[in-house]
Amino acid sequence: MKTDRRNSGGLPVDGGFGAVFKIALPLILSNSCHAANMFFDRLMLARYSNEAVAAAFTGGLTHFTFACIFIGTVGYTGTFVAQYDGSGHRERIGRAMWQGIFLALLGTAVLTTGVWWAEPLFSCFGHDPGVAKQEAVYFEILSIGSFSFMLVNVLCCFWSGRGRTNLVLAVSVVMTLFNLPLNYLFIFGKCGLPAMGTAGAAWGTVGAEVIGLVIYAAVFFSPSARRHFGTHRICFDAALIGRMLRYGLPNGVHLALDLIAFNTFGLLLGCYGVAVHEASGITFGINNIAFCPAIGIGMAASILVGRAVGAEKIPLAKKALKNCLVIVTAYTFFMVLLFSVFQDVVLYPFVRPGDADQAQAIRIAGQMLYFISGYLLIDGCSIVLSNALRGAGDTRFTMWAMTGVGIGLFALPCLILYLTGFPWWTLWIALESEIFLLCTLFFLRYRSGRWTGMRVIEVAAVQEPEQNSTKLP
Repeated sequence: MKTDRRNSGGLPVDGGFGAVFKIALPLILSNSCHAANMFFDRLMLARYSNEAVAAAFTGGLTHFTFACIFIGTVGYTGTFVAQYDGSGHRERIGRAMWQGIFLALLGTAVLTTGVWWAEPLFSCFGHDPGVAKQEAVYFEILSIGSFSFMLVNVLCCFWSGRGRTNLVLAVSVVMTLFNLPLNYLFIFGKCGLPAMGTAGAAWGTVGAEVIGLVIYAAVFFSPSARRHFGTHRICFDAALIGRMLRYGLPNGVHLALDLIAFNTFGLLLGCYGVAVHEASGITFGINNIAFCPAIGIGMAASILVGRAVGAEKIPLAKKALKNCLVIVTAYTFFMVLLFSVFQDVVLYPFVRPGDADQAQAIRIAGQMLYFISGYLLIDGCSIVLSNALRGAGDTRFTMWAMTGVGIGLFALPCLILYLTGFPWWTLWIALESEIFLLCTLFFLRYRSGRWTGMRVIEVAAVQEPEQNSTKLP
Protein backbone atom coordinates (compact mmCIF):
# COMPACT_ATOMS: atom_id res chain seq x y z
CA MET A 1 0.00 0.00 0.00
CA LYS A 2 1.34 3.40 -0.94
CA THR A 3 1.68 5.73 2.03
CA ASP A 4 0.94 9.45 2.25
CA ARG A 5 4.00 11.63 2.80
CA ARG A 6 2.33 14.98 3.39
CA ASN A 7 3.56 15.17 6.97
CA SER A 8 6.78 16.66 8.30
CA GLY A 9 10.16 15.39 7.34
CA GLY A 10 8.70 13.02 4.72
CA LEU A 11 7.63 10.52 7.39
CA PRO A 12 4.84 8.38 5.94
CA VAL A 13 1.35 8.29 7.38
CA ASP A 14 1.43 4.54 7.86
CA GLY A 15 -0.12 1.96 10.15
CA GLY A 16 2.19 -1.00 9.56
CA PHE A 17 4.29 -2.71 12.22
CA GLY A 18 7.35 -0.80 11.03
CA ALA A 19 5.70 2.58 11.56
CA VAL A 20 4.20 1.47 14.86
CA PHE A 21 7.56 0.27 16.21
CA LYS A 22 9.37 3.36 14.92
CA ILE A 23 7.07 5.63 16.94
CA ALA A 24 6.13 3.28 19.78
CA LEU A 25 9.52 1.86 20.75
CA PRO A 26 11.02 5.19 21.92
CA LEU A 27 7.77 5.94 23.76
CA ILE A 28 7.78 2.51 25.39
CA LEU A 29 11.38 2.99 26.48
CA SER A 30 10.63 6.55 27.59
CA ASN A 31 7.74 5.39 29.76
CA SER A 32 9.91 2.53 30.98
CA CYS A 33 12.33 5.18 32.25
CA HIS A 34 9.47 6.66 34.24
CA ALA A 35 8.61 3.19 35.52
CA ALA A 36 12.25 2.71 36.53
CA ASN A 37 12.16 6.03 38.39
CA MET A 38 9.06 4.95 40.29
CA PHE A 39 10.41 1.46 40.99
CA PHE A 40 13.75 2.60 42.39
CA ASP A 41 12.09 5.49 44.22
CA ARG A 42 9.85 2.98 46.04
CA LEU A 43 12.76 0.60 46.52
CA MET A 44 14.91 3.24 48.20
CA LEU A 45 12.04 4.46 50.36
CA ALA A 46 11.21 0.87 51.36
CA ARG A 47 14.81 0.58 52.57
CA TYR A 48 14.40 3.87 54.45
CA SER A 49 11.15 3.19 56.39
CA ASN A 50 7.65 1.70 56.19
CA GLU A 51 6.05 5.13 56.52
CA ALA A 52 8.16 6.69 53.76
CA VAL A 53 7.15 4.27 50.99
CA ALA A 54 3.49 4.44 52.05
CA ALA A 55 3.53 8.26 52.10
CA ALA A 56 5.18 8.58 48.68
CA PHE A 57 2.53 6.32 47.12
CA THR A 58 -0.52 8.29 48.27
CA GLY A 59 1.18 11.70 48.33
CA GLY A 60 2.40 11.34 44.75
CA LEU A 61 -0.84 9.79 43.52
CA THR A 62 -2.91 12.56 45.09
CA HIS A 63 -0.77 15.28 43.49
CA PHE A 64 -1.00 13.59 40.11
CA THR A 65 -4.78 13.34 40.55
CA PHE A 66 -5.06 17.10 40.99
CA ALA A 67 -2.64 17.68 38.10
CA CYS A 68 -4.38 15.32 35.69
CA ILE A 69 -7.09 17.69 34.49
CA PHE A 70 -4.33 20.08 33.39
CA ILE A 71 -1.96 17.35 32.17
CA GLY A 72 -4.71 15.80 30.05
CA THR A 73 -5.69 19.17 28.61
CA VAL A 74 -2.20 20.39 27.69
CA GLY A 75 -1.13 16.89 26.65
CA TYR A 76 -3.85 16.97 24.00
CA THR A 77 -1.67 19.51 22.21
CA GLY A 78 0.03 16.44 20.75
CA THR A 79 -3.17 15.46 18.93
CA PHE A 80 -3.37 18.90 17.31
CA VAL A 81 0.27 18.61 16.30
CA ALA A 82 -0.36 15.12 14.89
CA GLN A 83 -3.41 16.15 12.86
CA TYR A 84 -1.79 19.34 11.54
CA ASP A 85 1.23 17.23 10.65
CA GLY A 86 -0.85 14.58 8.89
CA SER A 87 -2.81 17.21 6.93
CA GLY A 88 0.40 18.90 5.76
CA HIS A 89 -0.24 22.18 7.64
CA ARG A 90 2.95 22.35 9.65
CA GLU A 91 2.83 26.14 9.80
CA ARG A 92 0.07 25.74 12.42
CA ILE A 93 2.15 23.54 14.74
CA GLY A 94 4.14 26.31 16.42
CA ARG A 95 0.96 28.30 17.05
CA ALA A 96 -0.73 25.23 18.58
CA MET A 97 2.28 24.65 20.83
CA TRP A 98 2.08 28.17 22.27
CA GLN A 99 -1.58 27.71 23.17
CA GLY A 100 -0.57 24.54 25.00
CA ILE A 101 2.18 26.45 26.83
CA PHE A 102 -0.32 29.11 27.97
CA LEU A 103 -2.62 26.38 29.33
CA ALA A 104 0.36 24.73 31.07
CA LEU A 105 1.23 28.00 32.81
CA LEU A 106 -2.38 28.37 33.94
CA GLY A 107 -2.29 24.85 35.37
CA THR A 108 1.00 25.63 37.13
CA ALA A 109 -0.53 28.66 38.86
CA VAL A 110 -3.36 26.51 40.24
CA LEU A 111 -1.23 23.51 41.27
CA THR A 112 1.35 25.60 43.11
CA THR A 113 -1.30 26.62 45.64
CA GLY A 114 -1.06 23.06 47.01
CA VAL A 115 1.71 24.19 49.37
CA TRP A 116 -0.94 25.95 51.46
CA TRP A 117 -3.59 23.25 51.74
CA ALA A 118 -1.69 19.94 51.59
CA GLU A 119 -1.46 19.42 55.35
CA PRO A 120 -5.19 19.90 56.16
CA LEU A 121 -6.06 17.75 53.14
CA PHE A 122 -4.05 14.71 54.24
CA SER A 123 -5.15 15.06 57.86
CA CYS A 124 -8.67 14.22 56.67
CA PHE A 125 -7.85 10.80 55.22
CA GLY A 126 -7.60 8.86 58.47
CA HIS A 127 -4.10 7.55 57.82
CA ASP A 128 -1.45 6.96 60.46
CA PRO A 129 -0.40 10.48 61.71
CA GLY A 130 3.27 9.87 60.87
CA VAL A 131 2.37 8.79 57.35
CA ALA A 132 -0.07 11.70 56.87
CA LYS A 133 2.62 14.23 57.76
CA GLN A 134 5.03 12.78 55.21
CA GLU A 135 2.28 12.57 52.58
CA ALA A 136 1.71 16.32 52.96
CA VAL A 137 5.44 17.07 52.65
CA TYR A 138 5.75 14.98 49.47
CA PHE A 139 2.67 16.70 48.02
CA GLU A 140 3.95 20.21 48.88
CA ILE A 141 7.31 19.68 47.18
CA LEU A 142 5.69 18.32 44.03
CA SER A 143 3.40 21.37 44.06
CA ILE A 144 6.45 23.65 44.11
CA GLY A 145 7.85 21.80 41.10
CA SER A 146 4.59 21.87 39.13
CA PHE A 147 6.00 24.33 36.59
CA SER A 148 8.59 21.83 35.35
CA PHE A 149 6.13 18.95 35.32
CA MET A 150 3.53 20.88 33.31
CA LEU A 151 5.93 22.41 30.78
CA VAL A 152 7.75 19.12 30.15
CA ASN A 153 4.41 17.48 29.36
CA VAL A 154 3.43 20.13 26.80
CA LEU A 155 6.85 20.63 25.17
CA CYS A 156 7.32 16.92 24.48
CA CYS A 157 4.16 17.11 22.29
CA PHE A 158 6.15 19.09 19.72
CA TRP A 159 8.14 15.94 18.93
CA SER A 160 5.79 13.11 19.87
CA GLY A 161 2.90 14.56 17.84
CA ARG A 162 5.08 14.56 14.70
CA GLY A 163 6.26 11.01 15.37
CA ARG A 164 9.75 12.25 16.33
CA THR A 165 9.86 10.18 19.49
CA ASN A 166 13.62 9.61 19.69
CA LEU A 167 14.17 12.97 21.40
CA VAL A 168 11.43 12.14 23.90
CA LEU A 169 13.33 8.96 24.73
CA ALA A 170 16.67 10.78 24.99
CA VAL A 171 15.26 13.34 27.44
CA SER A 172 13.62 10.58 29.52
CA VAL A 173 16.93 8.72 29.74
CA VAL A 174 18.74 11.87 30.87
CA MET A 175 16.05 12.56 33.49
CA THR A 176 16.35 9.00 34.80
CA LEU A 177 20.14 9.22 34.95
CA PHE A 178 19.77 12.31 37.14
CA ASN A 179 16.72 11.17 39.11
CA LEU A 180 18.23 7.98 40.52
CA PRO A 181 21.40 9.50 42.02
CA LEU A 182 19.52 12.60 43.23
CA ASN A 183 17.00 10.39 45.03
CA TYR A 184 19.79 8.35 46.60
CA LEU A 185 21.65 11.45 47.80
CA PHE A 186 18.55 13.20 49.15
CA ILE A 187 16.76 10.18 50.67
CA PHE A 188 19.72 8.74 52.57
CA GLY A 189 21.74 11.93 53.07
CA LYS A 190 24.97 11.23 51.22
CA CYS A 191 27.86 13.55 50.32
CA GLY A 192 27.28 15.73 53.35
CA LEU A 193 23.56 16.21 52.73
CA PRO A 194 21.00 15.55 55.48
CA ALA A 195 18.83 12.41 55.17
CA MET A 196 15.44 13.68 54.00
CA GLY A 197 13.54 10.43 53.36
CA THR A 198 10.19 11.14 51.68
CA ALA A 199 11.05 14.80 51.10
CA GLY A 200 14.32 13.76 49.45
CA ALA A 201 12.47 11.54 46.98
CA ALA A 202 10.23 14.44 46.02
CA TRP A 203 13.15 16.86 45.56
CA GLY A 204 14.98 14.30 43.44
CA THR A 205 11.95 13.99 41.16
CA VAL A 206 11.58 17.76 40.81
CA GLY A 207 15.30 18.20 40.10
CA ALA A 208 15.22 15.65 37.28
CA GLU A 209 12.10 17.32 35.79
CA VAL A 210 13.86 20.69 35.74
CA ILE A 211 16.78 19.18 33.81
CA GLY A 212 14.36 17.68 31.28
CA LEU A 213 12.62 21.04 30.90
CA VAL A 214 15.91 22.81 30.14
CA ILE A 215 16.71 20.29 27.37
CA TYR A 216 13.25 20.52 25.79
CA ALA A 217 13.28 24.32 25.90
CA ALA A 218 16.74 24.49 24.30
CA VAL A 219 15.67 22.33 21.34
CA PHE A 220 12.22 23.96 21.05
CA PHE A 221 13.89 27.36 20.55
CA SER A 222 16.69 26.02 18.35
CA PRO A 223 17.32 27.76 15.00
CA SER A 224 15.82 24.85 13.05
CA ALA A 225 12.58 24.80 15.06
CA ARG A 226 12.33 28.59 14.91
CA ARG A 227 12.85 28.61 11.16
CA HIS A 228 10.42 25.83 10.23
CA PHE A 229 7.74 26.17 12.90
CA GLY A 230 8.11 29.71 14.25
CA THR A 231 8.48 28.45 17.82
CA HIS A 232 9.93 31.82 18.87
CA ARG A 233 6.76 33.68 17.87
CA ILE A 234 4.73 34.07 21.05
CA CYS A 235 1.10 34.34 19.98
CA PHE A 236 -2.33 34.00 21.54
CA ASP A 237 -4.97 32.53 19.22
CA ALA A 238 -8.38 32.68 20.88
CA ALA A 239 -10.05 30.47 18.27
CA LEU A 240 -7.35 27.81 18.44
CA ILE A 241 -7.13 27.77 22.22
CA GLY A 242 -10.93 27.45 22.23
CA ARG A 243 -10.68 24.33 20.06
CA MET A 244 -7.94 22.95 22.28
CA LEU A 245 -10.13 23.44 25.34
CA ARG A 246 -13.14 21.96 23.55
CA TYR A 247 -11.31 18.71 22.85
CA GLY A 248 -8.52 18.78 25.40
CA LEU A 249 -10.58 19.61 28.49
CA PRO A 250 -12.74 16.46 28.23
CA ASN A 251 -9.48 14.54 27.87
CA GLY A 252 -8.20 16.21 31.04
CA VAL A 253 -11.46 15.54 32.86
CA HIS A 254 -11.30 11.89 31.76
CA LEU A 255 -7.79 11.49 33.14
CA ALA A 256 -8.71 13.37 36.33
CA LEU A 257 -11.77 11.18 36.92
CA ASP A 258 -9.66 8.09 36.26
CA LEU A 259 -7.14 9.23 38.86
CA ILE A 260 -9.82 10.37 41.32
CA ALA A 261 -11.32 6.90 41.19
CA PHE A 262 -7.93 5.23 41.50
CA ASN A 263 -6.77 7.63 44.22
CA THR A 264 -9.93 6.86 46.20
CA PHE A 265 -8.97 3.20 45.90
CA GLY A 266 -5.39 3.92 47.06
CA LEU A 267 -6.44 6.15 49.96
CA LEU A 268 -8.95 3.58 51.19
CA LEU A 269 -6.30 0.84 51.08
CA GLY A 270 -4.20 3.08 53.31
CA CYS A 271 -6.99 3.06 55.89
CA TYR A 272 -6.51 -0.70 56.40
CA GLY A 273 -3.23 -0.09 58.25
CA VAL A 274 0.43 0.63 57.55
CA ALA A 275 1.14 -2.92 56.28
CA VAL A 276 -1.53 -2.77 53.57
CA HIS A 277 -0.55 0.83 52.82
CA GLU A 278 3.11 -0.08 52.37
CA ALA A 279 2.17 -3.15 50.31
CA SER A 280 0.16 -0.89 47.99
CA GLY A 281 3.13 1.42 47.48
CA ILE A 282 5.42 -1.51 46.69
CA THR A 283 2.89 -3.20 44.41
CA PHE A 284 2.14 -0.17 42.29
CA GLY A 285 5.81 0.68 42.05
CA ILE A 286 6.23 -2.78 40.50
CA ASN A 287 3.03 -2.42 38.45
CA ASN A 288 4.51 0.62 36.70
CA ILE A 289 6.95 -1.74 34.99
CA ALA A 290 3.96 -3.09 33.07
CA PHE A 291 1.70 -0.04 33.07
CA CYS A 292 4.10 2.65 31.78
CA PRO A 293 5.22 0.77 28.62
CA ALA A 294 1.54 0.08 27.86
CA ILE A 295 0.97 3.83 28.13
CA GLY A 296 3.79 4.30 25.59
CA ILE A 297 2.04 1.95 23.15
CA GLY A 298 -1.22 3.82 23.78
CA MET A 299 0.51 7.13 23.01
CA ALA A 300 1.79 5.65 19.76
CA ALA A 301 -1.78 4.60 18.87
CA SER A 302 -2.99 8.14 19.55
CA ILE A 303 -0.25 9.68 17.38
CA LEU A 304 -0.72 7.26 14.47
CA VAL A 305 -4.51 7.51 14.52
CA GLY A 306 -4.31 11.31 14.78
CA ARG A 307 -1.91 11.58 11.83
CA ALA A 308 -4.02 9.20 9.73
CA VAL A 309 -7.24 11.03 10.56
CA GLY A 310 -5.58 14.35 9.69
CA ALA A 311 -4.53 12.87 6.34
CA GLU A 312 -8.02 11.34 5.85
CA LYS A 313 -6.55 7.82 5.80
CA ILE A 314 -9.01 5.94 8.04
CA PRO A 315 -7.94 2.42 6.88
CA LEU A 316 -4.40 3.25 8.02
CA ALA A 317 -5.73 4.42 11.38
CA LYS A 318 -7.50 1.07 11.84
CA LYS A 319 -4.40 -0.82 10.78
CA ALA A 320 -2.23 1.10 13.25
CA LEU A 321 -4.66 0.44 16.10
CA LYS A 322 -4.77 -3.29 15.32
CA ASN A 323 -0.98 -3.53 15.36
CA CYS A 324 -0.74 -1.57 18.62
CA LEU A 325 -3.21 -4.02 20.18
CA VAL A 326 -1.09 -6.97 19.05
CA ILE A 327 2.03 -5.43 20.61
CA VAL A 328 0.40 -4.52 23.92
CA THR A 329 -1.19 -7.96 24.21
CA ALA A 330 2.15 -9.72 23.71
CA TYR A 331 3.90 -7.45 26.21
CA THR A 332 1.28 -7.63 28.96
CA PHE A 333 1.02 -11.42 28.61
CA PHE A 334 4.72 -11.62 29.41
CA MET A 335 4.24 -9.36 32.44
CA VAL A 336 1.34 -11.52 33.67
CA LEU A 337 3.69 -14.51 33.72
CA LEU A 338 6.33 -12.50 35.54
CA PHE A 339 3.96 -11.23 38.25
CA SER A 340 2.17 -14.53 38.82
CA VAL A 341 5.00 -17.09 38.50
CA PHE A 342 8.12 -15.21 39.64
CA GLN A 343 6.74 -13.15 42.51
CA ASP A 344 9.58 -13.97 44.88
CA VAL A 345 12.12 -12.61 42.42
CA VAL A 346 10.07 -9.45 41.79
CA LEU A 347 9.53 -8.70 45.49
CA TYR A 348 12.99 -9.70 46.75
CA PRO A 349 14.64 -6.26 46.30
CA PHE A 350 12.06 -4.70 48.64
CA VAL A 351 12.70 -7.09 51.54
CA ARG A 352 14.31 -5.72 54.70
CA PRO A 353 15.72 -8.83 56.46
CA GLY A 354 14.63 -9.22 60.06
CA ASP A 355 11.78 -6.70 59.87
CA ALA A 356 8.64 -8.61 60.89
CA ASP A 357 6.27 -5.73 60.13
CA GLN A 358 7.69 -5.34 56.65
CA ALA A 359 7.49 -9.10 56.08
CA GLN A 360 3.72 -8.84 56.50
CA ALA A 361 3.61 -6.05 53.90
CA ILE A 362 5.61 -8.22 51.47
CA ARG A 363 3.12 -11.09 51.90
CA ILE A 364 0.22 -8.75 51.18
CA ALA A 365 2.06 -7.30 48.16
CA GLY A 366 2.34 -10.83 46.75
CA GLN A 367 -1.43 -11.23 46.98
CA MET A 368 -1.92 -7.86 45.27
CA LEU A 369 0.31 -8.95 42.39
CA TYR A 370 -2.10 -11.81 41.68
CA PHE A 371 -4.92 -9.28 41.31
CA ILE A 372 -2.78 -7.21 38.94
CA SER A 373 -2.05 -10.32 36.88
CA GLY A 374 -5.80 -10.83 36.56
CA TYR A 375 -6.50 -7.54 34.80
CA LEU A 376 -3.20 -6.55 33.19
CA LEU A 377 -3.89 -7.81 29.67
CA ILE A 378 -7.36 -6.26 29.49
CA ASP A 379 -6.04 -3.00 30.93
CA GLY A 380 -3.40 -2.81 28.19
CA CYS A 381 -6.06 -3.18 25.49
CA SER A 382 -8.23 -0.58 27.22
CA ILE A 383 -5.32 1.90 27.28
CA VAL A 384 -4.67 1.48 23.54
CA LEU A 385 -8.36 1.72 22.57
CA SER A 386 -9.03 4.82 24.65
CA ASN A 387 -5.89 6.55 23.34
CA ALA A 388 -6.86 5.77 19.75
CA LEU A 389 -10.33 7.26 20.28
CA ARG A 390 -8.83 10.40 21.82
CA GLY A 391 -6.33 10.65 18.96
CA ALA A 392 -9.26 10.93 16.56
CA GLY A 393 -10.96 13.57 18.74
CA ASP A 394 -13.49 11.34 20.54
CA THR A 395 -12.70 12.78 23.96
CA ARG A 396 -16.24 13.32 25.23
CA PHE A 397 -17.15 9.65 25.06
CA THR A 398 -14.08 8.64 27.05
CA MET A 399 -14.92 11.34 29.61
CA TRP A 400 -18.50 10.15 30.09
CA ALA A 401 -17.44 6.50 30.18
CA MET A 402 -15.03 7.27 33.00
CA THR A 403 -17.66 9.32 34.83
CA GLY A 404 -20.16 6.50 34.80
CA VAL A 405 -17.85 3.54 35.32
CA GLY A 406 -14.86 4.98 37.16
CA ILE A 407 -16.81 7.02 39.68
CA GLY A 408 -20.21 5.33 39.84
CA LEU A 409 -19.12 1.70 39.52
CA PHE A 410 -15.64 1.78 41.05
CA ALA A 411 -14.87 4.63 43.47
CA LEU A 412 -18.27 4.64 45.18
CA PRO A 413 -18.45 0.84 45.56
CA CYS A 414 -14.91 0.90 47.05
CA LEU A 415 -16.04 3.48 49.59
CA ILE A 416 -19.11 1.41 50.45
CA LEU A 417 -17.05 -1.77 50.79
CA TYR A 418 -14.65 -0.05 53.20
CA LEU A 419 -17.35 1.62 55.29
CA THR A 420 -19.31 -1.63 55.63
CA GLY A 421 -16.27 -3.51 56.92
CA PHE A 422 -15.32 -5.66 53.94
CA PRO A 423 -11.63 -6.77 53.74
CA TRP A 424 -9.09 -4.90 51.59
CA TRP A 425 -9.06 -7.50 48.81
CA THR A 426 -12.71 -6.81 47.93
CA LEU A 427 -11.63 -3.37 46.70
CA TRP A 428 -9.37 -5.11 44.19
CA ILE A 429 -12.33 -7.06 42.83
CA ALA A 430 -14.08 -3.71 42.22
CA LEU A 431 -10.96 -2.48 40.36
CA GLU A 432 -10.88 -5.55 38.11
CA SER A 433 -14.59 -5.17 37.31
CA GLU A 434 -14.08 -1.51 36.34
CA ILE A 435 -11.21 -2.29 33.97
CA PHE A 436 -13.12 -5.06 32.20
CA LEU A 437 -16.21 -2.86 31.75
CA LEU A 438 -14.24 0.15 30.46
CA CYS A 439 -12.39 -1.99 27.93
CA THR A 440 -15.71 -3.34 26.66
CA LEU A 441 -17.14 0.18 26.28
CA PHE A 442 -14.08 1.47 24.42
CA PHE A 443 -14.14 -1.53 22.09
CA LEU A 444 -17.82 -1.07 21.29
CA ARG A 445 -17.25 2.64 20.65
CA TYR A 446 -14.43 1.83 18.26
CA ARG A 447 -16.58 -0.72 16.42
CA SER A 448 -19.37 1.86 16.03
CA GLY A 449 -17.11 3.91 13.72
CA ARG A 450 -18.26 7.26 15.11
CA TRP A 451 -14.65 8.36 15.55
CA THR A 452 -13.88 8.08 11.82
CA GLY A 453 -15.72 11.31 11.02
CA MET A 454 -14.09 13.39 13.76
CA ARG A 455 -11.38 16.10 13.46
CA VAL A 456 -9.91 18.36 16.11
CA ILE A 457 -8.29 20.74 13.62
CA GLU A 458 -10.12 23.21 11.38
CA VAL A 459 -11.92 21.68 8.39
CA ALA A 460 -9.93 23.95 6.08
CA ALA A 461 -6.71 22.43 7.38
CA VAL A 462 -7.86 19.06 6.06
CA GLN A 463 -9.39 20.21 2.79
CA GLU A 464 -6.86 22.80 1.58
CA PRO A 465 -4.19 21.64 -0.87
CA GLU A 466 -0.62 21.13 0.22
CA GLN A 467 0.70 24.40 -1.22
CA ASN A 468 1.38 25.78 2.27
CA SER A 469 3.42 22.75 3.24
CA THR A 470 7.20 23.01 3.51
CA LYS A 471 9.41 20.00 3.62
CA LEU A 472 11.87 19.75 6.47
CA PRO A 473 15.42 18.64 5.89
